[in-house]
Amino acid sequence: MTTSSSSNKKIKFHYGYGGTITPGKNGGKLRYEGGTNGIMKMDRGITYTELVVKLWDVCGPSMRLRCKLPHDDLDSLVHVWSDEDLAYVLEEYDQCSEDLKIRAILDDTLRFSWANDELYCFRPKDFIMQVHTTEASR
Repeated sequence: MTTSSSSNKKIKFHYGYGGTITPGKNGGKLRYEGGTNGIMKMDRGITYTELVVKLWDVCGPSMRLRCKLPHDDLDSLVHVWSDEDLAYVLEEYDQCSEDLKIRAILDDTLRFSWANDELYCFRPKDFIMQVHTTEASR
């Protein structure tokens, strides 16, 4: 994915989780409001799996990673699902700047619902993933 010289570089992920993307007050430029925000600094050679594990510490394993490309706004975020997707985002930032500061939005992908004393866990567009009964959790 990277050369040995570029893998020594550090990158910063400016992440947001649990907030919303809203129009700004002046000019309508989109911005991220609320939720948890922070910065993670890591090696440039990080794999997608390693990145996701680090992000799980912040928001839990129920998240979807989307990144803003350098010349785009928050309305056209790129989904990152693999090493190839991550490499694409890093290449886009490499072309613009030596200092890699990537804007990442982490979306909660699981929803939970109670029905008839059972907890249903599902993704919004998927079928039910798993069922837990209240008896099992007591």
